[in-house]
Amino acid sequence: MSRDTFPLCYQGFAVLYSGVSYTPLWSAEHLTEEHVDAASAIRRVNAFHPESKIPDEFRSELSDYTRTGYDRGHMTPSGDEWTREAQQETYTLANMIPQNPDNNRNLWEGIEASIRELAEDEGELYVVTGPVFTKKLHVGRLLVPTMIFKAVYSPSQHKAAAYLVANGPGRAWTQVPIPYLVTLSGVNPFPTLPDEETNNELPLPWPKPHGDRHGIQPGQVSPDNGGIPGEASGKKEEDLQSADLIGSRRSPASTIASGETEAKYGVILLMADIMKKEAKKEFLKLGKSALDYVQKHYQSGASIFHNPTSKE
Repeated sequence: MSRDTFPLCYQGFAVLYSGVSYTPLWSAEHLTEEHVDAASAIRRVNAFHPESKIPDEFRSELSDYTRTGYDRGHMTPSGDEWTREAQQETYTLANMIPQNPDNNRNLWEGIEASIRELAEDEGELYVVTGPVFTKKLHVGRLLVPTMIFKAVYSPSQHKAAAYLVANGPGRAWTQVPIPYLVTLSGVNPFPTLPDEETNNELPLPWPKPHGDRHGIQPGQVSPDNGGIPGEASGKKEEDLQSADLIGSRRSPASTIASGETEAKYGVILLMADIMKKEAKKEFLKLGKSALDYVQKHYQSGASIFHNPTSKE
């Protein structure tokens, strides 16, 4: 697993990329009020590009997304980056997942915008975003997530929580506590935080797509509604290579609502039919260390990440 996993550091964020899924497993950033203010003045320029730091055999390419019906969906959004160089770096395909177009352009846009507003209110946030794979769903070489999460930690409140949505059309989202997200995804976004802080749930703002004044109320989400390509592609869900994973539940009752911690789904990156059995421990070591990795290895003069538990 370590051979197929690539930790990458950029000016404003860090990624753990998988050469198995051809997507990031997580993308982590430290978002501040100053970053948001500076980012708002930068004009967005779409410049998607393959990641040259990844060997050819494991690297996702622009052609992997062509005529698939999926957007190249940012995990760390370009709208969070406060310099033109940092913004351009978010367009690396190492920061992209195959994302349903309706989700990417509406509900997810609203979640990203709400997080920027929260960062302005709080002063700073730690944000970790990533895919959730509950079934083996491929489009070409790409592994398609059925769900997407965005975990948020507020140092001022000493609280954390995560948005969770299906990777499909619609406006359904829910908030889940961090321990539930770890069980669902296999990734601990904040491994250095004490249990009392990860168990202390942060109230997340309702998404406001395109300036929606009232926001979208939380509801129920299901992985059964995720992994769906856009309608314009002409593809149908049954055209994709699909197989349920061990632990997934395909009944109408398989929904996840805020506070409903008993529903558990299989985690694709821990399954033996995707990964070699001997790789599991290595994945757990790498995949559960988003901020820990960044804190130790961020390759910049002044790290944007500090220990969230620090008293400084």
